[in-house]
Amino acid sequence: MIWRVGASAAALMPVVASAADGKSPIAGPVIWHLLGYPFEAASMIAALGACMAVRFYVVQQDTKAHRWTLDMPVSALTLMFSAGAVTALRPQPLTALLIGTGLGAVGAGLIKIGKRYVDRWLGETTAG
Repeated sequence: MIWRVGASAAALMPVVASAADGKSPIAGPVIWHLLGYPFEAASMIAALGACMAVRFYVVQQDTKAHRWTLDMPVSALTLMFSAGAVTALRPQPLTALLIGTGLGAVGAGLIKIGKRYVDRWLGETTAG
């Protein structure tokens, strides 16, 4: 087993060395674009993967009868919020993992937070 790891590391050394000198096209983070918005690919993958994992964990911990009709929209909402946060903030991958984990854990609470935000915003606009 240790020999396989050593052989793999030895095979990757030239790639790492060429990336470190700055002349390689893989010297920086990979930037993807979606609907005109740029974001780091690693951070987006980290956030969405963490969010999906947490939502799966939450679903498995539910002791009551599970309702897919409720969990699917909540999971989609948390994934969209995670993607939006990564696009807006452009965090490092570790921070993106924490964002995805946190938003996945909040789950349906995002709806309450969003409603409070919109109610506060509508109250300010209608009062003035």
